Amino acid sequence: MDAFAPTPRRRSFRLRCVALLAGAAAALLSVYAEAGDVVHVVSRGQVLVHIAKRYRTTVEAIRAANGLRPGQFLKPGQELVIPEKGKEAEAAKKAAARRASKESGGKKGASAKESAAAGKGKKKGEARPAKPMPLVMKPKRPGFVKMVRGSERLETQLLTKHGRLVPSALPKLGKMMRHAQSGAKIAIDPRLATLIGMVSDHFGGRTIHITSGFRPYSPTQYTKDSKHNLGRAIDFSIEGVPNTKLRDFCRTFRNAGVGYYPNSSFVHLDVRTTKAFWIDYSRPGEAPRYDSPVARASADESTADVDQAPSGATPAPSGSGKEKPTTPHTPAGGSGDTHPPPSQVVDPSTGNSNSQDPTPRNAPKAGQD
Repeated sequence: MDAFAPTPRRRSFRLRCVALLAGAAAALLSVYAEAGDVVHVVSRGQVLVHIAKRYRTTVEAIRAANGLRPGQFLKPGQELVIPEKGKEAEAAKKAAARRASKESGGKKGASAKESAAAGKGKKKGEARPAKPMPLVMKPKRPGFVKMVRGSERLETQLLTKHGRLVPSALPKLGKMMRHAQSGAKIAIDPRLATLIGMVSDHFGGRTIHITSGFRPYSPTQYTKDSKHNLGRAIDFSIEGVPNTKLRDFCRTFRNAGVGYYPNSSFVHLDVRTTKAFWIDYSRPGEAPRYDSPVARASADESTADVDQAPSGATPAPSGSGKEKPTTPHTPAGGSGDTHPPPSQVVDPSTGNSNSQDPTPRNAPKAGQD
């Protein structure tokens, strides 16, 4: 008997193989014949290139039919309508209808977890709100300050990485703090420049808005000996920082005068040989209304003395107290209970190496007016 002659068993195996191939070919032909109605379910790891090759179409056609963006990842279980050549528009309509149907059905059958999330006010797919930037933060470039006065801007390094003053920055600072009306200027006290740099670093290098700097002596000024006349004082605010927070931090400096003006847009800071704090409830241009006799003795200026801001001046930052006038009162931690510590010798060349009180007396509570 011929060893290669087909036996009934071999003949049966071949017939089964032929039947399977014929069935697969028929199914494949039926798929391509009705490609516009074919829905492909994405498996794990599949990409559009492989799917397009399988159905003899293009990646762009599948994207257009299913509303996919370039670079968009596929998810396992995702259904894609495969467009027939020449009938891409019809396939896109069918795909859109399927997505709309699934979305409406998904809303009716939302899971308990999604319902709980919706009850908290967060919509599915909604981006989380950005966290507010903290007021106190490490600056990107320690020692560098950004200052604005009207239309003028200055960005310079005021302190070294060790917190020492950069002397070459003083002329630039003097120009920014010159008298607004006359253009007169004076050398800015080195320790005041150091304190400005420390305030900037404490609040993350935010932009400092200068209201007033150097002012020549005037017989009409309320304070006979103002630190503004000597280049030792600044009226300022910081973008995005409430003036109450700025006031509280400035009060940690020793041998410095801090003035708080609840009905105006700035905080006053000066350098002196004692420590002082006062509250003045006057509005811009008014005579001073101090909260205590101590404040009257310590104050360096009234709002009526302050320079009119030059053209292009910026509005007061949020929380400065300008929006709603404050009624005079004498709260705990006000200027009436300020006791100056012993005087400290001022270093006229580089400023003080440590300008903050190790244990500040009567430090106000955060946010206290």
